[in-house]
Amino acid sequence: MATQLLYLIGSLAGVAAMVGLCVLLFGRGSACVDAASAAACLRGDIPGFRAGAFVAATDNKTGLMEDACDGALYLVTARGSGLVSRRLSRAFVRQALRDGAALNLRLADFTFPSARIAFAEEKSALDWERRFARLAA
Repeated sequence: MATQLLYLIGSLAGVAAMVGLCVLLFGRGSACVDAASAAACLRGDIPGFRAGAFVAATDNKTGLMEDACDGALYLVTARGSGLVSRRLSRAFVRQALRDGAALNLRLADFTFPSARIAFAEEKSALDWERRFARLAA
């Protein structure tokens, strides 16, 4: 019993040391979403993507971008040190509600079920709410 406890403590100490070393070597930084990084992410994900209108949340962790080719809307969000994108279609956006200067999105994706995007001004939230309303039409 005492031997197993020593193995457990030694294992936990080893894992903690590896995690600490990784943080020390690579840091804990996370990506920020701006127009250039969102466009680069989407160009890598969608062939022929051309950046259109863009807005970032006040925390720079989420952004919305329109494809200038076909008017498709995309959500780009920071996940760890990279960016993840989702196409916002009628079937994918279950609900888009504006709450002042923020948009609350419910998405049909169990890995990414919702997003709250707080904008700097209410005008941006209203503009993007109208764009989402076009999806529902």
